[in-house]
Amino acid sequence: MGEDDKKKEFAERVWRHFQEITPQLNKELAMIAGLSWVDTPSFLLIEYDSQLFSDEFAVSLWAMDADGEPVDRDGHSFLEGGTVVVPAEIYDDERYDAIEPWDTASELLEQWFAQAWRAHGHKTLPAYIGHHDSYFKTDLATGGKVNWDSIVARAQAGLAS
Repeated sequence: MGEDDKKKEFAERVWRHFQEITPQLNKELAMIAGLSWVDTPSFLLIEYDSQLFSDEFAVSLWAMDADGEPVDRDGHSFLEGGTVVVPAEIYDDERYDAIEPWDTASELLEQWFAQAWRAHGHKTLPAYIGHHDSYFKTDLATGGKVNWDSIVARAQAGLAS
């Protein structure tokens, strides 16, 4: 099996798993769609923090001001309570070592989250998702990549997305 076939198989397995946990994500997105903050945010930032997609994987939502600083230090965590975003039997499968499973899983996660966000997420604020260490984020409204400086510049200019 070639790398393209392995990547396709990996993606199909991950997407099947995402379908199983989509109801939980949709429920959480619907709940946060009604959130408000004391200090009005300019945009929402969703970050994930893990080098492995395990039960310790974290996804957090932060309401951000125009300078890219959180308006609320508490944030909101997603997919908690033992939800595994990419199960070990998929992520750790040796067949996929050559396809960079972390990069592939991260890309799939951002696409999946963007689809769910467009259907159930907060509609009044621009929102982005990316790994906490990444300079690049995915615009949840469009699914396109954008860099951090552009996000902050948009927020400071009062642009929606």
